[in-house]
Amino acid sequence: MILTGEHFVVYGAPAIVSAVDIHSNTTASKRRDQRIVVKSSSPECTISIKDGRCEVLRGGEIAQSLLEPISVLAQATLQRFGDQCNGLNLHIESDIPVGVGLGSSAAVAVSAIAAIERLLRKRNDLETIRQLAFESERLIHKTPSGIDQTISTFGGIIVYRKEKPFRRINLKHTFPIIIGDTGKRRSTGEMVSKVRKLLAERDDVAKKVMGSAQTISRRALLTLRRGDRRELGELMNQNHELLRQIEVSTEDLERLVSAAREAGAFGAKLTGAGGGGCMIAVSSPNHLDDVQQAIRDSGGTPHLARIELRGVRSWLVT
Repeated sequence: MILTGEHFVVYGAPAIVSAVDIHSNTTASKRRDQRIVVKSSSPECTISIKDGRCEVLRGGEIAQSLLEPISVLAQATLQRFGDQCNGLNLHIESDIPVGVGLGSSAAVAVSAIAAIERLLRKRNDLETIRQLAFESERLIHKTPSGIDQTISTFGGIIVYRKEKPFRRINLKHTFPIIIGDTGKRRSTGEMVSKVRKLLAERDDVAKKVMGSAQTISRRALLTLRRGDRRELGELMNQNHELLRQIEVSTEDLERLVSAAREAGAFGAKLTGAGGGGCMIAVSSPNHLDDVQQAIRDSGGTPHLARIELRGVRSWLVT
């Protein structure tokens, strides 16, 4: 989840990102033929690729849009390591909601690469995994920032700036963050394109929001290190206002954000591309249940998230 800086990171501003304990799991096994078969349990869909041709076995257009990038990624991973195996099965089981701003496609890509590497008995090099996952994200999001695959690969909390090395944040105090899912899917690529057009047409808005976004992320970094949830919440509120100005919030997101604040949250904001998807909130321990219930009463689905300090992991099953 992005605590501060989404959208603005595309233009060079820093973003603060946290991994959460909602996971994607991929199982890889070899086949005797020349096909790469990718199967997903949720949603249930299957595709097969051979000689560059994609065949949907189950799930229609959804299967092709979700799984074809993974099959292309599988081919690239096999080629990267010069493997001569005939074919490959990938079975994906993910608990991450699709298309709601929680980085589901990147998490699936990262887990798939790690599974293939382990199957081929290669060392899981995290930077290689991140780079390969970025190529898959290009197929889905057109111009991805690089955030999602980085945090899925390495875990924890990071400060991310485009085309610069990311920095890990070592926290003395961690705390839960409430996620509110509107249930409305959206396309990250479309939202990024919309923002790009708006900022190109409104230079006055672009300069104002970019300067404010950088200040918010820098202050949030200091706040996280102090463990000050109240101040972090205030900065999240300010960040949300910037996202409203670039027109990526929606009525559903506004309803959940307002409900969370009224129920006692220190702050709340949309997370990710906007246009639907999820919001996040921070509160004192005494108000965690109240905030979750307020989100539920306002039509959202609440999740109490924990920061996932570990990155991608893989193992052999015999």
